[in-house]
Amino acid sequence: MMLYELLKSGHIVAVIMWFGGMVSTALLLTYGSGGMAAGFQAWDRSVTTPAMIVTWALGLTMAIWSDWFTSGWMNVKLVFVLALSAIHGILSGRLRRAAAADNFGEAPVIRLALPAMMICLGAIVLLVVTKAF
Repeated sequence: MMLYELLKSGHIVAVIMWFGGMVSTALLLTYGSGGMAAGFQAWDRSVTTPAMIVTWALGLTMAIWSDWFTSGWMNVKLVFVLALSAIHGILSGRLRRAAAADNFGEAPVIRLALPAMMICLGAIVLLVVTKAF
């Protein structure tokens, strides 16, 4: 198996783990109870955040090797990946505060996290598959 295919496979696995962790955290913060926050915080620190780092590392490596930074689709994709990274930061911060206070309180912005994540993911997949421009 070629190195590129290994990098691509690792990137896809990391994306799935990262996105799955973000969805779980967003659902917990929207519908869960405060007592669960500490366990989710441990998961976020040990799985979701490292998966985000691996996603970035492998994705940037493939983009450099393939000279994709000259392609418009890649630059637009990076905007959506940056947005997902920002959403992850917001979710992680909110989760940390929820674990410390043992409750979630009101955070209307969290209700927007799931739809924003789905839009970003859909746009990323569309850009990667079509490489339209």
